[in-house]
Amino acid sequence: MRINRDDLARFFDRKGFYLILFLCIVVVAVTAVYVTNNNLKKMAELNTAQEKLSTTNANSISKNLITEYPTTNNSSSAVKEESKTKVENTKSKGVVSSNKSDASSVSDNAASTKTQENNALNTMSNNVSVSTEAKSENDTTLSLIKPVNGDVAMEFAVTKLTYSKTLDEWTTHKGVDLKARIGTDVVAAMGGVVTKVYNDSRLGNTVEIKNGTYITRYSNLDENIHVKVGQAVEKGSVIGKVGNTAKFEIAEDPHVHFELLKDGTYIDPMQYFK
Repeated sequence: MRINRDDLARFFDRKGFYLILFLCIVVVAVTAVYVTNNNLKKMAELNTAQEKLSTTNANSISKNLITEYPTTNNSSSAVKEESKTKVENTKSKGVVSSNKSDASSVSDNAASTKTQENNALNTMSNNVSVSTEAKSENDTTLSLIKPVNGDVAMEFAVTKLTYSKTLDEWTTHKGVDLKARIGTDVVAAMGGVVTKVYNDSRLGNTVEIKNGTYITRYSNLDENIHVKVGQAVEKGSVIGKVGNTAKFEIAEDPHVHFELLKDGTYIDPMQYFK
C-alpha cells in the first residue's frame, strides 16, 4: 500500500495534537508506575532492615541476661561451697584437737570461765562508778530563778515557729518573755560576772551575765541599769527594771526577754527554773 505524503500531512494537521497528548499521557503513566515500584521496593528493604535490627537487639539482650545470672549463681554456689569446706575443715581440726588434748581443753575452759567472771565483776564495778558519776553530775545541774515572777508571754522557739504580734508573722524566738509590769525589779537568774551592758537594736537595753559555760541575757530593760561590766553579781540580786525598749516586741505585754546559752548554743531556760 502506497502512502500519500499529502494525506499524511493533512492527517497530522488534523489529528497531531491528540496524538502528541496521548503520547505524553503514556510517558507520564509509565514514569509513575516506575517510580511507585521503586518506592515500594525501597520501603520493603527498609522494613526488612528494621526487622533484622530488632531481632539482633532482642538476641543481644537475651544473651546478656543468659550470661549474667548463671555467673552470679555460680559465684554464690562457689562461695557457699567454700564456706562449707571451711566449716568442715574447722570441725575436723576441732575434733582432732579435742581428741589429742581433752585434759588441756578442760583446763582452758576453767581458766576461760574464771576470766569471764573477773571481767563481769570489773564491768559491774565500772558501771557502778559511771552511774555514781552521772548521778553526781545530775545533782549539780544548773538551777535558775525567774528574773521576774510572771507568766510566759512568748515561749522559747528555736526549732519551731511562734507568732509575733509586733512583726505580725511566725518567727523563731531565742528566749522566753516573762510578763511583769513596767518598773518591776529584774533579778539575776544565776550568779556570775557581768560581761556586757548594751542597747540591742531589736531587744532594747540588755545585760549579759556569764558563769562558766553558761550565759544569761536580760533584755527589754529600762534605762536604770544597776550593774556594770566586770561586776560580780549573786543569784537573786537586782540588775535593773522592766522597761519598754524592745522594738521587735513592742506590741507584746510588758515583760522581760530572757535568754540562756550553754557553750554558745541557745537552750530553753524554762527547764532550769526552780
